[in-house]
Amino acid sequence: MKLKNYLLTTAALIGLILPAPSKADTPTITYSQGKYQVQAPDWSRITWDNLPPVQQPGYLSIPQNLISVFGYDPSRSWTIGQKVSSVVMLGDADDAFKMSSFSLKSISALAPQTKKLTLKDLGLIQWQTPASLVKAIPALGNLSLRQVPPIAALLSKNGVFNNRKISQILRSNPQAANLALGKLDLSKYAIESVPGLTKTPLNKFKSWQQSYVNQVPGLSQVPFDKMPLPIDSGLGVVGVASLVLGKAEQGDSRVGANYFISGSVVRGDTTRPVACSSLKECSYMELGDMRGSNGGLYGKRWVSGSSQQVKGGYGFLAAVNGGLEPTGRLVYGSGFKVALMGVNESTGTADFGLFFRICAHPPFMQKTCTPYFIGPVPWLGVRENGLVIVGTGR
Repeated sequence: MKLKNYLLTTAALIGLILPAPSKADTPTITYSQGKYQVQAPDWSRITWDNLPPVQQPGYLSIPQNLISVFGYDPSRSWTIGQKVSSVVMLGDADDAFKMSSFSLKSISALAPQTKKLTLKDLGLIQWQTPASLVKAIPALGNLSLRQVPPIAALLSKNGVFNNRKISQILRSNPQAANLALGKLDLSKYAIESVPGLTKTPLNKFKSWQQSYVNQVPGLSQVPFDKMPLPIDSGLGVVGVASLVLGKAEQGDSRVGANYFISGSVVRGDTTRPVACSSLKECSYMELGDMRGSNGGLYGKRWVSGSSQQVKGGYGFLAAVNGGLEPTGRLVYGSGFKVALMGVNESTGTADFGLFFRICAHPPFMQKTCTPYFIGPVPWLGVRENGLVIVGTGR
């Protein structure tokens, strides 16, 4: 069975009508411009750990015989109320934040750890082998077995007790070289028991992509503006939330895609505007421009993701979730998509939600990503005549 067809029939399916997320308690900074104010995310205080939890369950299951296509297993499941840091893997958002270039030492400089770390605290160690550790940290190969207690303990389980250089031992014992360290009680070994481990970038380790964010000590506490690739503030383009219109609104064939700023995320991680289908529900927020009717945002529409689902993703994984994602924008870069979720005409308010995705870089192939379907994660709302962050136009 082809991978795309398998994913289409077995991957997580979220209902096409998504609930409005609850209010987000997100650290903000207030910016003023003339008579307008905007509550912008304070990215110096926002981390993976303090993002609100996921509001819908889901899963992705890759069959064992196809995992080799990806080079690691991106399969997972999640439940309502689960932290985003325990759902997102390093490989999903590496292009957005370059988290894999961190080492434990560089992370601890930004988010100091109060407890003594063991090898168990670094999730990716469980699937490392002596051979993969030496590949990641070449200097290990020149050490004797007794200088690296976890490797010594693992090899002794297979009758290897000599004290030659580790590189020599592994060459003469290829089977033992590929034993997983997860066979040990990793809580018994301090993180320093593998010399050089804390200074080594995460992307040097075997299958680093399948480590969840919360499986890297301290990473969940690093502010988004301190990532190796800091988050886009989104303040490049700001519009006015002129009017919010509810579920009674319907698509109109005379209103083309050029009237919309919400839509699909396509290859290259840009937002392609998508118009509402004629006579289908189309709640939306109409925008104004601080420059008046001559401004580029004047009269544009941001459609609710609760009303409109659009095609998303690219490559093999585009078939996941039926190939659909809530309409929205990449306001802060490609790490997550921002979707308008709850529109309340009577109060003149609108809520937003964040959606995440799963990505992989199969060897010798282009990057592939699911639609943005993990969410919603509650986000900042907006009130009529307030400012709304639109982003850079991506």
